[in-house]
Amino acid sequence: MRPPAPREALAAEPGTRMSAPASTEEGKSESDLRRGSLLALGAALVAFVAPALLVLLARRSLFGLASGAHTVVASEGALVAVGAVLLLVAFLLYRRAFGHLRHVDARLGVATVLCLLGSIGAIVVVFAGALIGGGTSAVSGCLGGHATHALTCLRSADPTAGYLALAGFWLAWIGAVGLCVGVILSGRHFRRRGVVAGGAVYAVLVLDVLVPFAGTLVSVPGTTEALAVAPFAAVLGPLLVYLGTPRARPSAG
Repeated sequence: MRPPAPREALAAEPGTRMSAPASTEEGKSESDLRRGSLLALGAALVAFVAPALLVLLARRSLFGLASGAHTVVASEGALVAVGAVLLLVAFLLYRRAFGHLRHVDARLGVATVLCLLGSIGAIVVVFAGALIGGGTSAVSGCLGGHATHALTCLRSADPTAGYLALAGFWLAWIGAVGLCVGVILSGRHFRRRGVVAGGAVYAVLVLDVLVPFAGTLVSVPGTTEALAVAPFAAVLGPLLVYLGTPRARPSAG
């Protein structure tokens, strides 16, 4: 009887899908998707939820924060900066996840490039925030618990840093578009509706952050209500991706 061909030889035959390498790349993609989602969730909690919560507690004189309200408000700029750093690392992990999956699904190539642009944008935003220096208290007071006001506050404190942050924001926004596309395509590849839903929520957030810019051009009704959606979308999107992504499967052999 003819002995069975080794698995490597079978995978190398023309027309045969490279199942083992594909499984390895998919496993790496799954792992990076989960870690990227966790960091994106952390960025949302730090940059969106924590400042608003601290200011709310201070205004209501809860847990003794009323006496330290100035300190609480002054910490908002630092929280937004930490959130931007976490978002930068999340972008890099998402980009790597899409890069692994690109070996199996070529459609992820564009999302990989856009996420790289988003990473550059996040770096620029962090650098612009560092340029403010002495204007930190002014920026923090301007924020008032709303991270969505960050660009306007940066421009009021330092026009040069503000325009630099604006350029970084648009690069990050382009990267976020690629992130939405990549997450949705990844969810469809893995056949995980939760991941696809997370990508859709990301898309809502990407559109929502454009509301302040649209308001400077035309009258946009319900601007305040639209911006109130941003923190919820920023938390729900990565949470759905994290819960929906299958755990990385161990590679065979």
